[in-house]
Amino acid sequence: MIRLLIHFGLAIPAVILTFGWRFNRLGVDPEKTLIWETGIWALNFLVVTLLIPVAARWAHWSDLRKYRRAIGLWAFSYASAHFGFFVIFLLGWDVIRLGKELSERPYILFGFGAWIILASMAVTSNQFAIKLLRKKWAVLHKWIYVAVFLAVIHYILMIRSNFAWPATYTIIAIVLIILRWKRSRAKKKLKVN
Repeated sequence: MIRLLIHFGLAIPAVILTFGWRFNRLGVDPEKTLIWETGIWALNFLVVTLLIPVAARWAHWSDLRKYRRAIGLWAFSYASAHFGFFVIFLLGWDVIRLGKELSERPYILFGFGAWIILASMAVTSNQFAIKLLRKKWAVLHKWIYVAVFLAVIHYILMIRSNFAWPATYTIIAIVLIILRWKRSRAKKKLKVN
């Protein structure tokens, strides 16, 4: 039941955007709104994915961790929609132009890097991949921290004014990465002792 509610909740932004598009309620530039909103929701869900282990420890609710993969997959879905809308609306399906855009606009390079990492994690988010990759699976999925870092840089480089939101995401990402790093170091020390 909880899993179903989580999926329902994570789908709400997509449903709102779909209805907004269908009924012409996305403002004067609906294509830009779709690109922007899917990117923001992808980043929101990435941050939530990083928060889950911290929240599970703080609340002493270890079962919370089992929803992390679902949230990560939703983050990838929104990131894929963000990337797809960029290709459709801004590049006009001109995929060859994507290479030029990647070299000329650094923010696109950072966003694309984050998407590649998320894609590799999404493809391996199944029991078959876990069994196949074994210890390498855990190493690969720690790259979520790199993906969040790249996504935050992507966001910062896109903004021309009002850096309050990008700064907030940056601070949250840095704190979560530091917490993960400290926990990882503490675990290594325990193993050594």
